[in-house]
Amino acid sequence: MVEPTTRVSDELLESYRAVSSATVLGRLLQRGYDKTYMKGVHSLAPGRRLVGRAVTLRYLPSRPDLAKRVATGAHGEGFNETPRWEALEKMGPGDVFVGDAMGLSMVSTGGDVVFSRILTKGAAGLVTDGGVRDGHKVTRYGYPVFAGGSTPTVGEPNILPYSVNEPIQCGGVLVWPGDVLLGDDSGVVVMPSQLAEELLEECVEHDEVEQALLEYTQEQKISPKSFYPFNDETMKIYEDWKARQGRQA
Repeated sequence: MVEPTTRVSDELLESYRAVSSATVLGRLLQRGYDKTYMKGVHSLAPGRRLVGRAVTLRYLPSRPDLAKRVATGAHGEGFNETPRWEALEKMGPGDVFVGDAMGLSMVSTGGDVVFSRILTKGAAGLVTDGGVRDGHKVTRYGYPVFAGGSTPTVGEPNILPYSVNEPIQCGGVLVWPGDVLLGDDSGVVVMPSQLAEELLEECVEHDEVEQALLEYTQEQKISPKSFYPFNDETMKIYEDWKARQGRQA
């Protein structure tokens, strides 16, 4: 098992709930992280915001000897100790189950009974580039669900859970255990855990500047084009906006 470099606190996760995923993506791009947006992964429960630490599970293509290993457990301990259950049992508040299903969007990584454990563990949600069996049932649990799709199929003839809390890919993005996943109706962005603290302040400021610009240009009925890229006039509007909020300019 690979431990995360930095454990992101619950308090820091909560601070990111108000931050736009697009803003985080932009800040990561500025630092050279150009593969952080998952492709082919979308929300099965529109309107739900996801922020959490990754607990990873890697699936592999099925093969008879692999199927036997998974069915008996790595040490012969039985089905109840196979990797998918291990991953789910590691989860707690603030954690997200992240399944690498090799982009097989219509192959099930689990269904409503299996993923009910995310609910009882009080975890933050589910992300996979595979499918979720009976996804319409899983979404009723109330947590965010991001996947390649919903499917009625069983996964095991095609893929099998294999390893827990190791670096994986999901939606074409490297996910390290403990990385922060941010999801909304636009998709999922992965932020390396060690960058979470240093990026927060500038992400918050960026979103506030854009809110200030939106309010100003709507009030004045003018185009925002002259305020991009952010410039002195942009920041003056922002400082005036902060003053109106009762904050120090």
